[in-house]
Amino acid sequence: MPPTDSTQAAVEFFFDCGCPWSYLAHGRLREAAIRTGARIVYRPVLLAEIGAGTHPSAPQDHLAAARQRYRQKDLQDWARFCGVSLQYPGGGPIDSTWAQRGVIVAQRRENPPAFVDGLFRVHFVEGRDISQFSEVVAVAKRVGLDEPTFAAELRAPGTLGELRENVSRLVQHGGFGTPTMLVGTDLYFGNDRMPLVEIALARAGGMRLVMPGEHGP
Repeated sequence: MPPTDSTQAAVEFFFDCGCPWSYLAHGRLREAAIRTGARIVYRPVLLAEIGAGTHPSAPQDHLAAARQRYRQKDLQDWARFCGVSLQYPGGGPIDSTWAQRGVIVAQRRENPPAFVDGLFRVHFVEGRDISQFSEVVAVAKRVGLDEPTFAAELRAPGTLGELRENVSRLVQHGGFGTPTMLVGTDLYFGNDRMPLVEIALARAGGMRLVMPGEHGP
């Protein structure tokens, strides 16, 4: 049974919409939140301001050819596991500043899940360039946000300041890349840590899960 509101757990989701691992983690995190009755607090960040060395999409000339090939295979393996399509050219990170600023605006409209899903879909499924202002505004329109109001708020300098505050919060808690999930003071990095995140959310919400090793013969 999901926890009541008085015991509702929360997870802070630090992500970049240009990061394929953030894309894969988002759907899994939403499913985990439904199962545990938890609330997701969206924390969009700019990976370029955390450090290129921590970015799973770091420029490809910094990686050996074998590692490049394995990384592409790994992404597709995880996409199949998650039941989603994933187009990723592997040419290095994009400038996701407009997209991330757009998430800040969508949060003010209490519509971050649909907007974030929309950004991930147009970029990783439809192959569109979310570094472009017009593409970000088009996603906002697609999910039902008022286009002129959204565009005006997107240009406001305050959105960039909020992104940098999220980066500072991530770094202060020991974070170094995306996706990162923070449950209380417990930090989890990477799409593959989602089972641990779900266990932490269940525990924080007063739920009891059967753990590995606790199953009967």
